[in-house]
Amino acid sequence: MLFTSLEYYLFLPIVAIVYFLTPRTYRWAWLLVASYFFYMYWNPWYIGLIVGSTALDYWVALKMEQYKSRKERKPYLWLSIIGNLGLLFTFKYFNFFNEQAAYFINQALPGDTIYNFHLEVLLPVGISFYTFQTMAYSIDVYKGFAKAERHFGKYALYVSFFPQLVAGPIERPRNLLGQFHFDYKFDYKRVRAGLQLVLWGFFKKLVIADRLAMYVDEVFAQPEAHQGGVIWIAAFFFLFQIYCDFSAYTDIAIGSARVLGIRLSKNFDNRVYIITSFQKFWRGWHITLTSWFRDYIYFPLSRMRKGYRWLMITAIITFTLNGLWHGAEWTFIIWGALNGLFIAVEMLWEKPKQKLYDRLGIKEQSWLRSALGFMIAFPLGLLSIIFFRAEDTADALSLIKNSFAIHPIQLHQSLEVTNPIEYLVSFVLILLMDVVHLWAKGRTIDQLLGDQNWLVRWLFYIIILQMILYMGIPPQRQFIYFEF
Repeated sequence: MLFTSLEYYLFLPIVAIVYFLTPRTYRWAWLLVASYFFYMYWNPWYIGLIVGSTALDYWVALKMEQYKSRKERKPYLWLSIIGNLGLLFTFKYFNFFNEQAAYFINQALPGDTIYNFHLEVLLPVGISFYTFQTMAYSIDVYKGFAKAERHFGKYALYVSFFPQLVAGPIERPRNLLGQFHFDYKFDYKRVRAGLQLVLWGFFKKLVIADRLAMYVDEVFAQPEAHQGGVIWIAAFFFLFQIYCDFSAYTDIAIGSARVLGIRLSKNFDNRVYIITSFQKFWRGWHITLTSWFRDYIYFPLSRMRKGYRWLMITAIITFTLNGLWHGAEWTFIIWGALNGLFIAVEMLWEKPKQKLYDRLGIKEQSWLRSALGFMIAFPLGLLSIIFFRAEDTADALSLIKNSFAIHPIQLHQSLEVTNPIEYLVSFVLILLMDVVHLWAKGRTIDQLLGDQNWLVRWLFYIIILQMILYMGIPPQRQFIYFEF
């Protein structure tokens, strides 16, 4: 069930109404039923995977809590990790690694011997998210950062809570699990704030992201047919497309949960797309995933050896795994490795850069420092994101090669599907979103509107609703991160 579908427009109000009418003792049960129905609406057979992962980690956590030492707990932790990663590997990575093995085997074996086995399975929606969430729970219980949950139903709700089930935010037990032990009354201001986030999410998805997709899809579908600035504009548009698409999902998820009284974690900074530093970018982009890799991959690896060089290698390893998390393709692996490399170079350059800026008299918060960082980091970000969007590495390399060709930007000749006026509209919409973010000054949209009088709020509602109705792009597109 897509957040932007008619079904969800009916589903959320029904869930909320029944939730507040249900006796408080049983509200968790209603949310669990609604969450399982939400997931089964896509494919009822894969609900068994969530239930299996839930049961495994529930039992593992209880067993670990019986022992005081980490040495005694470790076998159960490994059982959780192997179980969850095994599930993820089977459905998401088996065919990819099998193809790589088949290639080398076929090259090594003489004659016409062909090794080729393909597992015919669909990628379960949300599997990368809920397996990481359950592993976070097991790891935190193992380390003593969280208590094992005794109530199986409430733990199952932590794993499957429908607003964030399919594409996050990836929650930690200390942030989400405890909230299911409290009961929330209907609160008009809280519900209003949640619906404001939902409305803003609809706008970013339907009006901006899906409009940008028309241009992006056409360029990336025909890498050899485009050159020069056309490719750079496509990369620029894709950066904003994926931001608007994924942050829209996050806004709708956070807003839907807020209606029910549940607070989900922040996942994006408002103007994170203004890339002045890759370290700063990743502190504000997909925050819950980045912090997951930081806490459970980067920190443990960084403690294995001493030295600045090892920290840089660890950054590259961590972001390469981050890229692999996004998809079983070389394009994602290269994209992740590039971002890790950029961060490693920034770490290496940090002290010489600081000395240079001090010598030139450029202060820490100077606009000039931000401008210089933007001039270097933003083009590199666009370059790397070509790998993220391209169908394969050959297409990505072709696009990068063609992007440096000296060629006039003739959008009306190079693109067939998109009306040329849409290019200008797209830039205007991106600018409009950025103006709203500047107006917000770091606040979320509900916080911004909460500080305004009723007239400003209703003008905002009317304008955004009119833009969704008259500028929303059909047909309905699924969210990009559903593929991961």
